[in-house]
Amino acid sequence: MANVHVFKQNYRSQYGDMSTALGGETSDVITTPVFVDMANYDLVRAVAQVSNVVSTHVVTLAMYEATATDGSGSATVSGASDTYTSTQVTDLDVLEAQVRGEDLSSGFQYIGAKVSTDDADGTEVASVMLVQGRSRYKQSTLPT
Repeated sequence: MANVHVFKQNYRSQYGDMSTALGGETSDVITTPVFVDMANYDLVRAVAQVSNVVSTHVVTLAMYEATATDGSGSATVSGASDTYTSTQVTDLDVLEAQVRGEDLSSGFQYIGAKVSTDDADGTEVASVMLVQGRSRYKQSTLPT
């Protein structure tokens, strides 16, 4: 791997999804629009930021493995999640989880993330994105 002098030469960000009313979404879940291919990376990290979480409600970031970039056949990755329980009306937090290549089950090659809430009537603001790291090939442009 190259020295980390320029962040984008070693880490690839995949923009995810955002909701201004997570609890108002049809399924109370937002999902990264793309499940990233782990063929050329050893690690993927999901980062979610949430705010306006109503007291006592829970927001969960969970990572999923899939058989295709559209999330087909997705299943949760054990241990790759983060949970936040609000203690105030306007709490905000950052949730993080990661998956390494060796964490994938046989037949799975793609990773995505979902943010969900237990507040069906809530107006939580939430966003999620993926960052791929530890690329397997040293080159100036990271493979997709």
